[in-house]
Amino acid sequence: MTAPVWADVQPEIDRHLPGPRARRWWLVGLVLLISYNTWVWIVPVNGHPAIVNGYLSELSASDQPHDLFFRFGDGLSAVLVAVIGVVGWRRWPALATCQGAGRRSVRWWRAAACFLLLFALATGLDAVTAMDCSPTLSTACRTAEADGQLSWAHYLHTPTSIAAQTGIVGSMVAAALAERPRRVVARRGLLWVLVAVEVLGLAVMMIMLAAGLPGIGYPQAVMVTVASVWFAVAAVAARPRSARGSRP
Repeated sequence: MTAPVWADVQPEIDRHLPGPRARRWWLVGLVLLISYNTWVWIVPVNGHPAIVNGYLSELSASDQPHDLFFRFGDGLSAVLVAVIGVVGWRRWPALATCQGAGRRSVRWWRAAACFLLLFALATGLDAVTAMDCSPTLSTACRTAEADGQLSWAHYLHTPTSIAAQTGIVGSMVAAALAERPRRVVARRGLLWVLVAVEVLGLAVMMIMLAAGLPGIGYPQAVMVTVASVWFAVAAVAARPRSARGSRP
């Protein structure tokens, strides 16, 4: 069975694109670089530099100043990544098929899209169900948290954070495995570098957490920055292009 020609696949792809202009996807990538990095505004917006001794998500806790600013950033990021995931689910496998890629590559592209949707769902839940308070800044909050006296939304943050991180790393790994090495060596290498930095940041944060060291927000900030770069790359990969020289 021969691979479908581009003329057969392009109309089906375009039908699922939210906009006809490639520049819109560059804009989506730029917005994600900003919206998922609201942590850079800790000092002027939150006013408590010591909050970096805990998770950055505590910026969105209900007892923190301007928590809605940080929650909005997460919510917007979730929506945009969800759009990328939906479009990627249809577009990336079709493009891979046009290039003559095997079923393995197509499966990995679909997996990458699914992991992006997992991130979007988890982060969206984080945005609408914030923590009650910041255990890093409040002793009373830390005690109530340990005693199980806070709301279900507060404790939901742990599984959603794990799911979001799984979505980030999983989507990057899947995309790297989907790439055809001899065609896109540089881009595949970039993806593996992002994966390595993301996993290293997570390992450092876990070690600091286990050792009771302050400042776990710093390696997390690196992880968030890397994730936003990956989302921007994924957004650009979702843009419509001509058949000649196209790749997911």
